[in-house]
Amino acid sequence: MPVQKITKEEILLKSSDVFRVKGYHNTSMQDIAEASGLLKGSLYYHFPSKEMLMKDLLVSIHTYLTNKVFPIAEDTSLTPEERMEKLLKKMGKLLLEKEGGCLVGNTTLETVGVVPEFQSVLRAIMDDWTKALQIIFVTRKSPEQSFRLAQQTIMEFEGAVMFSKLYADRQFLYDAFARTMMKLN
Repeated sequence: MPVQKITKEEILLKSSDVFRVKGYHNTSMQDIAEASGLLKGSLYYHFPSKEMLMKDLLVSIHTYLTNKVFPIAEDTSLTPEERMEKLLKKMGKLLLEKEGGCLVGNTTLETVGVVPEFQSVLRAIMDDWTKALQIIFVTRKSPEQSFRLAQQTIMEFEGAVMFSKLYADRQFLYDAFARTMMKLN
């Protein structure tokens, strides 16, 4: 018998695993209900649609990154190299620790132009990630160069996650990390 007591946050956590593996369009509310131990009707009590659930999940991811990961860039008790290393390692762990790829990257590719409700949250995540990296790069580079290096770092990391998953080899991400550290100097 399904468990009926579960918080919204627990549903979001369970749904992130399902979305990461199956993708947005291939995930049904039934899949999420099963992963959460709920009856489908009970899931609709918490989230009236899959779109609302995904949007809340993306907002939750953004909140987590904003509170726990991106502030690393502003920790002046660390050197720029230490900040970059800590931030990138934390992001790498988040991107590789579970089955599937980067939920934000995958959702962007899968839904851009199809589900416009997600675009503002997805852009906010990428913008804030860019700003965090730019804060570190600007300690050694011009503001314009720092902005471009931050964007390049994110693009390379997202590609490295894809290759790491496709070829079951984390070396792609480790190499992207090493190249970013070299860009800082």
